[in-house]
Amino acid sequence: MKQGRKSGLTFALTMICLVMGIIVAWQYGSVKANTQIASFEKKRVSELVEDILQERGNNEKLQQRIEELQNELAAFDTEASGDRDAMETLRKEARIARIIAGLETVKGGGLLIEMDAAGDRIIEDRHMLELVNELRASDVQAMSINDERIVATSEIRKAGRYLMVNGHQLVTPYVVKAIGDPKKMENSLRLLGGILEKYALYEFKVTLTPSDNLIIPAARDDEMALRINLMTPIEP
Repeated sequence: MKQGRKSGLTFALTMICLVMGIIVAWQYGSVKANTQIASFEKKRVSELVEDILQERGNNEKLQQRIEELQNELAAFDTEASGDRDAMETLRKEARIARIIAGLETVKGGGLLIEMDAAGDRIIEDRHMLELVNELRASDVQAMSINDERIVATSEIRKAGRYLMVNGHQLVTPYVVKAIGDPKKMENSLRLLGGILEKYALYEFKVTLTPSDNLIIPAARDDEMALRINLMTPIEP
């Protein structure tokens, strides 16, 4: 009887130990798993932090590069703007030079002068040169005779009963267009003992008409008015 109780007690203790062992083993495994998970999470967080820091560094470098490119672009725009301004200045200066040289068609207010000779009278080159010189003395800015632009190298000479201007024959009536102050030019021509009184003695028919819109063409591009083939500029 005692032996049976002893065996039962032994079995019970064995089962209790077995159960306790299983519980301890399960708790150990659970703790180990939790530890591994915590370690993995800690590692993952650390990796994420490193990734974030790396991306932040990359973003900072990218932002710095963007600022450098923006500065370069601003400098380029400034330089390009300066180049555009310089080119525009050169273009304006070149256009002014072409206008002065007579290479551009121009318009403006001034005086329209029509001349013709009566009977056997002839308007000679000297008569026309007197008129041109008087207009130049009155600050004329552009001038033409029968649409032949008068420039610094223009020649006016007699060819029989006609005039040759810039190598081209002109016939009467001669129409002189002069851009400038019309009142000043007319007063200069009407001076006592001036050119109009002289023309009256020659029986020339002359009419003066102020105009707000005279169009004077550019000099012909045939090297007759502008001859520079024998000249070269001196470098400063």
